[in-house]
Amino acid sequence: MKSSLKEKKESVTKSFYITTLGCPKNTADSLHMEKSLLEEGLIPSKTPEESDFHLINTCTFIQSATEETIDTILTAGKIKRQAEQKLVVVGCFAERYPKEIRGDMPEVDLVFGTGRYSQAGKIIKEQFPQDFVNFADVNVSLLDRDNFISSFNSPKPYAFIKVSDGCNRGCHFCIIPKLRGEFRDQPEDKIYGDSLLAVKRGSKEICIVSQDTVFYGRDTDKLKDLLNRITEIDGLEILRLLYLYPDKKTEKLIDLFATNAKIAPYLESPIQHVSERVLKSMNRTGSYSFFGDLFGKARQVKDLEIRTSLIMGYPGETAADVDEVLRFIEEVKPEKLALFAFSPQEGTKAGELKMDVNKKEAARRVNLVRNAHLKVLKDIHLSRIGKIYPAIVDSIENGIAEVRRFQDAPEIDETVYVPTTSLQVGQIGRVKINSFSEYDMDGTWES
Repeated sequence: MKSSLKEKKESVTKSFYITTLGCPKNTADSLHMEKSLLEEGLIPSKTPEESDFHLINTCTFIQSATEETIDTILTAGKIKRQAEQKLVVVGCFAERYPKEIRGDMPEVDLVFGTGRYSQAGKIIKEQFPQDFVNFADVNVSLLDRDNFISSFNSPKPYAFIKVSDGCNRGCHFCIIPKLRGEFRDQPEDKIYGDSLLAVKRGSKEICIVSQDTVFYGRDTDKLKDLLNRITEIDGLEILRLLYLYPDKKTEKLIDLFATNAKIAPYLESPIQHVSERVLKSMNRTGSYSFFGDLFGKARQVKDLEIRTSLIMGYPGETAADVDEVLRFIEEVKPEKLALFAFSPQEGTKAGELKMDVNKKEAARRVNLVRNAHLKVLKDIHLSRIGKIYPAIVDSIENGIAEVRRFQDAPEIDETVYVPTTSLQVGQIGRVKINSFSEYDMDGTWES
């Protein structure tokens, strides 16, 4: 190991590896970093151990994300000592705790926060000029092939395209606006250009992401126009919308799902709670009845499935509020559900509230709702047996393909495992569901 690392250090090129934590929004940001690093002459590495610059794109949305980030940095520090590399920490955790990282994590060589992803290459080059030689000729072919749109380490048939950054909602439990700033649209031509490049390099699916996708264009039809324009790209099979705030704009947008065949039959809309009193304390809009109507309208779109999220144990939440959530799950039957136990974030208004629901009780409530949803999900799974769905092949390993129905988003939803000797990554076809486990399914490829 040491001898091979030494030989690597004596080579004329420098390499990078990006470890991405958190949600698909971070994946989209990492792609911009990849491009900027290529432009400065660095080349992609297959593993963190082989890289000269190991970048960690961090998350700190909730306490568990913060803990994962810290563990990842400490593990990377051990790799650094063996590989003699530079360790760079970027993203939300870096934005929030730059002084703490510099003071408590001497293994970290460089820290910078959000909003500077597209400048990563220049920032690193300015900080470590001795490690750089002009390798522009080396990377011309990489940039021309537009490989920066997808991960170099494991190419996938989908790409995450970010349409905006920041958020104006002001949810009391959320630290993101303080880290990302106010809402800012990306230029339409840039979004379209990124989508076009992704399809040119082989992506069959575009996933639109942001902190608040539905706010794009404010009170105009700009978002609808942009989505329609993207779906006209030759070679694009699926356009998926993620992070739609559950309000009137999302309700209006559902009409587009029914009229544009390339938009995935998939609504991701995080409600966070159904009790009006709790929602008001969270500084969020909505109610049990509004969310029920919103999801009811979405159900009118053929074969559409719903993903939402809930925070349990929020300060002031009562047993009656929990019962209301349980009734909602049983009535609306969302196919996918993300559950979080409330954890106070320093710098948020919710972090200043009295913690009258302790951690143990919050965890109990999460498990209560999870068990209720698993009962709902079992019936949903049973209804899928024997059905055939449009699907895409995400990956193949050891003769087993990981296939994803159009109703499932990459990296966060269910997978269908299919035995194969002939399928290819990115192939579009149909999958028949034969059986299921708690979440994932087994099936056979039909075409």
